[in-house]
Amino acid sequence: MADAAFRDRAPFKLGEVEVRPASNELVVARAVVRVKPRLMDVLLRLAASPGQVVTREALIADAWPRRMVNDEVLSRVIADLRGVLRDDAREARYIETLPKVGYRLIAPISAPGDSPPKAARRVPRAATLVALVCALLGIVAAVVAWHRTADMNDGVTSLTRQLAGAEPFSSGVELEILPRFSPDGSRVAFAAVEDSRARIVVREVHSAQRVVIGDSDEVSNGPVFFPDGQRLAFFRRAEGGHCEIAAFDLRTQTRERLVDCARSPQARFDLTPDGRTLVYTGTIRPQFPAGLVARDLATDTERVLTSPTPDLGNDVSPRVSPDGTTVAFLRGTQSSREVWTIKLAEGAEATNTGSPRGPSYGLAWLGSRGPLLVSADWFGQRALNRLDLSARTAAMVGARGARSVDVDRAGNLVFENAVYSANLFLLDPAHGDAKPRELWPSTRYTNQPEFSPDGTRVLFVSNRDGAGAIYVATLDGAPKRILATDDFAYMRPHWSRDGRFVYAVRVTRREDGERVQQAVRANVDTGNVEVLAALGTNVYDVHEAANGGIVVGEVSGNAARLMRASAADAVPERLPWPVASEYQVAGDRIAFMQPNLSGLTLCDLRTLRCEPLDAAVDETNRFDWFLTRDAVWYRTPAPEVVRYDLSKRAITWRHAFAPTAFGLSLAVSPDERALLVAREAPPVIDLMYAPVPTPR
Repeated sequence: MADAAFRDRAPFKLGEVEVRPASNELVVARAVVRVKPRLMDVLLRLAASPGQVVTREALIADAWPRRMVNDEVLSRVIADLRGVLRDDAREARYIETLPKVGYRLIAPISAPGDSPPKAARRVPRAATLVALVCALLGIVAAVVAWHRTADMNDGVTSLTRQLAGAEPFSSGVELEILPRFSPDGSRVAFAAVEDSRARIVVREVHSAQRVVIGDSDEVSNGPVFFPDGQRLAFFRRAEGGHCEIAAFDLRTQTRERLVDCARSPQARFDLTPDGRTLVYTGTIRPQFPAGLVARDLATDTERVLTSPTPDLGNDVSPRVSPDGTTVAFLRGTQSSREVWTIKLAEGAEATNTGSPRGPSYGLAWLGSRGPLLVSADWFGQRALNRLDLSARTAAMVGARGARSVDVDRAGNLVFENAVYSANLFLLDPAHGDAKPRELWPSTRYTNQPEFSPDGTRVLFVSNRDGAGAIYVATLDGAPKRILATDDFAYMRPHWSRDGRFVYAVRVTRREDGERVQQAVRANVDTGNVEVLAALGTNVYDVHEAANGGIVVGEVSGNAARLMRASAADAVPERLPWPVASEYQVAGDRIAFMQPNLSGLTLCDLRTLRCEPLDAAVDETNRFDWFLTRDAVWYRTPAPEVVRYDLSKRAITWRHAFAPTAFGLSLAVSPDERALLVAREAPPVIDLMYAPVPTPR
């Protein structure tokens, strides 16, 4: 393993940077930066062969032993390392790239205390001047670092104060979403959604005057102003599935097509400040995640900006910087996204900003070089967060419940304020005509249910008492909170085979973007919590199998490598299967789905033999299926809940009361006599306007 091969190296200097392997720390410009262990592994592997080319294959083999890692993951780690080292790939001082070959460490390596030997003779005046200049530069660097921290704190405080003064902008009965300012900030365009229809509304900021665009029988969404403020680009879908990104002239009331349906464009897109290029999310390759496409509107030519691999998830919600050079976007899956950026220049590579990972909904630039204002559930609740691109840190600034956000040139903000609630409902499959019974209702969000092995108790996740926590309850009893803390968010609870313990994943809440996901085991009666350190710090999910062993998913982008261990305190070993976007364990069986592919694979954990299932499970119902001993239960597009019998290879039961909540939303009792469905109440989404505070 990487740890055994070169983790025991003593601290050393790499150019002007001090490297401390044991604590995963780098000292850059007198500032101590803690890096992710994998970044340190790659740096140490390069340092083991200074000045020599290390092939990509060798780096992957040594830094990710017994793991299947693609080139995209390595490229991301190298980019993150360069960001910490303040290195530039085009004018490298630390890590040199040899295209299609590998990397070479070019900075000199020395001991931490090494310095030029002291001379017995008098030091020349020039040398004295050099030393003085170096000392002054060190002071300047410290002052700059102090000012950067102060600026970041001032920026957070300023935004928090501004958001505290937010007022309702539009509060109609319909859902008001995806707001965008006009170039001069005098108007806001947004989509008004009612039932299955959506139309574009353009409203004056300082009056109630509005213009409605779009036919009543279509869905129009995602409006963006052109630079002249007289034209709008928006997504349009008519009956029959026809879709396009169109331009609408507010003066002539005419419409023209900009992008057709060929790449299945999504409703969130952006225009460069000069209005010449449209950046949208679309299909790049069949059965692969969606990527970003740049379309030149003058020539009608397109260029693919990003093409993520299956384990990384889709690239969505692109936003172009005010200077038109850079696109910020969200990469990942519905429940787990990070912020990335890419230059619009030809041949540029996407870069991870080091943001936290979690449910993310929208972003906006606060300046051409950042920071970014990101709507995300990074620190225990959905809110607006300030992401500093240079310091690679994030902080919550306020506006709880915020989703899509926009900022005008003056710094005024407009954003969605969304209120969601979801509860669990009990169904009896034997009496399909019986009315579903609501369990433990609240005005907050409840999902991720699972029955105990004897079917008498239920685990679930809810934020009913604040941040998300794990609860347990009997079907007729009151919920008891068993896992909750200010330092961690908990998710994906599962029972042990004997019903005495709960396995779950805890996620750190950190503002430096580092995300640590560990498996824990909690005693249901005493509440004692044990961290399962042997399973690592990138745990996706953890289940106990029939023989008492552990099946664990290790995070791979936005999917999981499947592994197993003989016990919770044993180091897991890789199972010989592809990465999984979701998986379920029932006894000695495991079923998993692969990213961007339809259907399930069913495997025997004893023999490791697998077979495909033609159950209709894919990315659209990724969180809405459940494996029992004899069946797979899942939500169909109808929507319905169906039971797919594993012996008959056919659907043997169906019910129209299907899950509609976000995240894991379906559970079945071991005897299949009870079914839990998480259902979301109709949301309430209004627009809020937060002007820049007037100076006192």
